Amino acid sequence: MSEENNVKKLQEKVVKYFCDRPSNFPIGRPYNCCESILLALGEYFDINSELIPKIGTAIGAGVSLNGLLCGSISSVAMIIGIKYGRDTPEENPEPIWKMMDEYINAFKRKFGHVNCRQLTGLNLKTPEGLKEYFEKVHDYDCAERLKFAVEKAIEILASF
Repeated sequence: MSEENNVKKLQEKVVKYFCDRPSNFPIGRPYNCCESILLALGEYFDINSELIPKIGTAIGAGVSLNGLLCGSISSVAMIIGIKYGRDTPEENPEPIWKMMDEYINAFKRKFGHVNCRQLTGLNLKTPEGLKEYFEKVHDYDCAERLKFAVEKAIEILASF
């Protein structure tokens, strides 16, 4: 299978994690952006950890619906750290920072912003904002950001 087909399959997988609503929705929620990317990239890079998706649960929608840094960015930072992060303080963190800078710059070029509230234009802490998000943004604009995240993360990590 070509690398392009691998990326397409991974994009389908991340969108499935993100968009499949559980039977008890809205009490239960689909995996958030951070959890979805961690699950998909964790499988792709054969990272077996009971911490995935748990470490992403509080991160989605800009840290627990607060509209801060997009979970698509936070999750890629986590995967880069898991794959290539330091083991000791003597190691130089700059190569990791450069990878993350490359990702953030590409994300900004494509989407214009890095914060969830700016990206969605919604306050997800309000019932109205959350309702509109699930009706008009989640499965569309946010799903596109997740597809971008897995593709760009693979590209960046492959070049390390």
